[in-house]
Amino acid sequence: MKHFISLLGIVGVITVFSACSGDDAPEPVNPDNSATTISSSSVAAAPQETSSATDITTSSPDASTPASSSSKAKKDKDPAVVMTTRVTIDTGATSFDDPYFSSGIFCWTEGCEEWASSASGPDIPPEDSITLSSDVPAQLNMDTPPVIEGLVMTDMRDTQKYDLRDVNGTLWTAKNLNISLNGSNCYGGNANNCKEMGRLYTLSAAKNACPVGWKLPSRADFEAARSLTDFWKYGGRGKDGNEDFMGEMGFYWLDASEEVQEGDKISDVCSNTSCAMIFVIDAPGYGDEESKFQHDSQAKGFSVRCVQAK
Repeated sequence: MKHFISLLGIVGVITVFSACSGDDAPEPVNPDNSATTISSSSVAAAPQETSSATDITTSSPDASTPASSSSKAKKDKDPAVVMTTRVTIDTGATSFDDPYFSSGIFCWTEGCEEWASSASGPDIPPEDSITLSSDVPAQLNMDTPPVIEGLVMTDMRDTQKYDLRDVNGTLWTAKNLNISLNGSNCYGGNANNCKEMGRLYTLSAAKNACPVGWKLPSRADFEAARSLTDFWKYGGRGKDGNEDFMGEMGFYWLDASEEVQEGDKISDVCSNTSCAMIFVIDAPGYGDEESKFQHDSQAKGFSVRCVQAK
């Protein structure tokens, strides 16, 4: 019995000595399973591939283990100690659109650098274009000549097209002018009336309405065309802020140089206001179906036709 107890004691001493002198025991595992884990081993382990981790391996020849005779002997035998660091990156589940970069400026949409780069710029990008109401004139290049192809004229100031008609060797616009200018408006404020009957102009606006190379018709021009009943549009007139006679009568400005002649009608307002000559024609089936020249107020709104200047 004594011999058995002695044997167990010797075995225990040997076991304790082996456990204390060895440095191959694994390091304790990080108990909180955090995103960053650092492990140390005397033997280089192959890095594990994973989509969410980055392995960084460094080798340190001067790394040391705890001081002991056994560990120092092992270090002399295998001086290379491999340190493996694993960093886990959480990519998350949220995705964002790629931003747009131009000229070093951060923008979410192309083209925004033009206004975003200014500290005093607007809160929103400026609009490429502004829609004007039917009675507000657009900004036009009045010196742009029209383009004529056959018997169609394109007014390049606003790209509207007008059919043309040859009357005794003079080219006329075959419908009433519809260019938006100060001093003009649509009958009743309705843009559809402008499309059908053209705009109504004061004389001041009418004198600037025809495109380059075209002008208001003379008395002689109207004389040559007055019998062409299918040629006229009966767009009515504007008077004191109101309109009347649309579909019943047509009123047209003459060239401002024309003067009153015998037989012309004189408006009762011309005794106390500036007046100019107009051409008036009744629609078929309305009134006396007559046409005449009339002296009337320059402030009223009448239609405009243009003839090609010779």
